[in-house]
Amino acid sequence: MQKQVVEFNGEAVGALVPEGERFRFIAVKFNVWALDGRAFSAPLEARRAVIALLSREPGQTMPSASFWVPGEDDPSESQFKWNETSTVPPAAV
Repeated sequence: MQKQVVEFNGEAVGALVPEGERFRFIAVKFNVWALDGRAFSAPLEARRAVIALLSREPGQTMPSASFWVPGEDDPSESQFKWNETSTVPPAAV
């Protein structure tokens, strides 16, 4: 299995990367971000999901956002490892 491009109306919106017997969708356009990382059993299933997502009425294409709110027992910000190759910029004073 090889990587495949997923197009909508002639424009590339994502890529399918083989992962075992499934295909992982990698979004390359913001309007399909809701599908990013999702696994599909077949390329046709992924293409149908893109069509269903982009055929919705404006304002209905993205799921509601959810946010993590740190709790009392969570680690402090200084204990997070944001990225192995970059540092977290110091907070503005």
